Amino acid sequence: MIAVRISPAGAVTCRAAFELPLAPISVWGQIRDFSCYARQDFFHDDPQVEGIPRRGAAITLTHRYAALRFRRVGRILVWREGVGYSFSDLSRRGPRVGFPHVFSYRIEPLGPDATRLHVVVRGRWTARWIPHLFARLWLWWVFGHVVRSIRNELLLYRVWRKRHKFASSAG
Repeated sequence: MIAVRISPAGAVTCRAAFELPLAPISVWGQIRDFSCYARQDFFHDDPQVEGIPRRGAAITLTHRYAALRFRRVGRILVWREGVGYSFSDLSRRGPRVGFPHVFSYRIEPLGPDATRLHVVVRGRWTARWIPHLFARLWLWWVFGHVVRSIRNELLLYRVWRKRHKFASSAG
């Protein structure tokens, strides 16, 4: 399920949660690859962490829009091993321009081989000249793509694991 809201003041909240037939530790083992999972938003290109991924680490990334590229900055705001993380994505011109937002992953264990993954993006819609209805549709389309990409990546990992286990036991 995907929900996208924009308040009259421009506060954006995009939420999704989906279940995976994978152990929580396996899901964490994948999403903790910060570079890979920060890049699941197709606008995020080449995310770089200063040092190791942890709370407070500075990040830089490039936003791609067709042929245009913009360098952006942020920080890892939360890093809880086995649970999830959040990171900010801000314009270099300041935190009040260019759709400043925070991207978060959180794991909810459902059982030994079942996990619900929560994906949330919160930010501020700064393009006041675009009506909120169109902004909401745009965000719903982009966020929907991001969530499908994350889910597909994790399901492909599940297929790879099953094949790898089968090949190991057959040999």
